Amino acid sequence: MRNGEKMQTAGKWWMRAASVALLGALGCQGGNTSGGSPAGSAAPAGSAAPAAAASAAASASAAGSAQAAPAEVSTISLTSEEVLKVMNPRRRPAYSGPTGTLRGRVTIKGDPPPDTGLSFPTGKCGEAAATYGRLFRVGQQNAVADALVTVVNYSGHVPEQEEAEKVTIHGCAFSTRTVAMTFGQRLEVANLDPLEPYMPNLEGAPFMAVLVAVPQGEAVKFHPPQPGYYLLVDKMPKPFLKAEVFVLKFATHDVTGLDGQFEIKNIPVGKVLTAALLPAIEQDVKKEIEIKEGENTLDFELNFDLKKYNEKKSAKPSQ
Repeated sequence: MRNGEKMQTAGKWWMRAASVALLGALGCQGGNTSGGSPAGSAAPAGSAAPAAAASAAASASAAGSAQAAPAEVSTISLTSEEVLKVMNPRRRPAYSGPTGTLRGRVTIKGDPPPDTGLSFPTGKCGEAAATYGRLFRVGQQNAVADALVTVVNYSGHVPEQEEAEKVTIHGCAFSTRTVAMTFGQRLEVANLDPLEPYMPNLEGAPFMAVLVAVPQGEAVKFHPPQPGYYLLVDKMPKPFLKAEVFVLKFATHDVTGLDGQFEIKNIPVGKVLTAALLPAIEQDVKKEIEIKEGENTLDFELNFDLKKYNEKKSAKPSQ
């Protein structure tokens, strides 16, 4: 039984590695004109994630509702040497030329998202079914939520402006199913519920301690150690409570909400490559666009074919 669980976990990480590979195909080099590895070309960060998850579960059982003290304070930040070597290896000054803002909407056509078959606790988990009950989330007028939108292949170094990417938990649901971060940012997870505690954990990152997100308390902080793919989960446990985390080598990205809208600022003018990726179905759309100073608009449309999705899913190797 335990071996079967390990195989299932490995299978899930393999499937999500495909999403990262899609991202790598976009040429995600940010403003790094010297080339280098695409941000999504790495395998899921921390291949020992199943072991970390097992350790977390054991620690959570022993810890109860207490918060264990972190073993060590992370040195990962936007200004740390480890991050600068990846994000700005040539130590170029921040781009100061004309920039544009890209706004738009991601929609999806085709078959409706199928039921995930997951079960959710009644009462306290009022938002879980709406967030995780279907393969992906669709809003009004076919707007699709949780799509990662990126802009790459521009000239110049665009630094990240925010030190943290923030996610909230309410009604047994994360505020998003897809998280996009710039390498060097910390991930802050805050619990908005008045009574229910959570134990968020970032699988793929080194396991340090069991951290409890107390009701309406201080946010739990994570520092992804390298660019790549991670999985934000709850160790209480609520197995449906998950968010996919993409830690990227560039700052020009956003994730859509239920309105399907995105906004990406501070893009150097000129020809760039844009893309919208929906990790839940491992599908992306790429477009080239000329960014002009000021406002720019671009929409994306994905297409979901349930039959083709099931065929692709069943054709994947089990190992």
